[in-house]
Amino acid sequence: MNRNPWFDNIKGFLVIFVVIGHMLTDIRFDYDGKVLETVYLIIYSFHMPLFIILSGYFFRENKYLRVIQLFAVYCVWQILIGSWATFGEGLPLFSGQNIGTHLLRPYWALWYLFVMVVWYIVTPYVVHLRGYVWFGLAFALLYGFELENTGFLALRKLIMFYPYFLLGNYLSEHQFIRIFEMPKNFKRRMNVRLLGGLAFTSVVGFLLFQAWRDTPQEVVDFANAFKHRFPYVEQYDSDAWVGVLKHSVIYFLSITASLGFMMLVPMRRLPLVTRAGELSLYVYLLHVFFVMAWRQYVTGAFVTEPWVALLIIFGVAILIVGIIVHPAVVRMLRPLIEIDIRPIVEKREDLSKKG
Repeated sequence: MNRNPWFDNIKGFLVIFVVIGHMLTDIRFDYDGKVLETVYLIIYSFHMPLFIILSGYFFRENKYLRVIQLFAVYCVWQILIGSWATFGEGLPLFSGQNIGTHLLRPYWALWYLFVMVVWYIVTPYVVHLRGYVWFGLAFALLYGFELENTGFLALRKLIMFYPYFLLGNYLSEHQFIRIFEMPKNFKRRMNVRLLGGLAFTSVVGFLLFQAWRDTPQEVVDFANAFKHRFPYVEQYDSDAWVGVLKHSVIYFLSITASLGFMMLVPMRRLPLVTRAGELSLYVYLLHVFFVMAWRQYVTGAFVTEPWVALLIIFGVAILIVGIIVHPAVVRMLRPLIEIDIRPIVEKREDLSKKG
């Protein structure tokens, strides 16, 4: 299958941002000022929304084997990563305290795989609604009033990130994505990049301005809004309709930054980035173990200046990605990530025929 390097480059950059964001999650609180919090805010304003837009773009109906495979991968890595985290906390593995066995409560980054399974199941029905993107957005905005925040079924992320998936599917159906691809004509290509740069830098500029005005805690709260982490009453200190308006702005900023970033990404193959995009699922799953080790051994402000810390984090993130996408690592872990469920399905189909 011929892959488009442009899409792989986008996913490559995004999955690198995933690693950087997770490395920043705790350590940003150990430094004075707002440098690390601001970088974290910018990353979270678009990296997962764009990831999900691309997932929706490549969604196709009647891919039941893909759904089963995704669920199998989710179950395997929920158990592996959850058990490793449980072991690290000194809790008994063979007990109800093992979070890896709680398959309906996705652990940490695994929420993405879990919600993808659900989206693949429900989307073939949702897309029959007129204006299904607006329907998904309205439902997500209304869900913001809901106080449930237990992590069960990753409901908050399942519902509130779903509009991005539906938007990606809409762009695919109407071939709007071609607007953002790089034309061969140099002048048109520069115009597209200019448009993307204007959209992306406008959002980043707005975020920088807000971060400059806000206190460090307000910057953290702003980032949480892009993560769709809390109900309106907690996120905005209000359960009134003002929460809907404010969160509508969050969606607008995320979508604008996401589409703008797409137009800035080169179409040629890039060292490490393209391969990271081709193997984005490997990076997404395996980086968790590296980040766990980072959080355990790198505690507190390990250097004086936050800018130096940021450069080190960027460098370590690139190293982590480089290790994960190494051919030897990929060969060793392929059976656990690219799980082949066809023999099981074929066997089941054979049994059905015999019955």
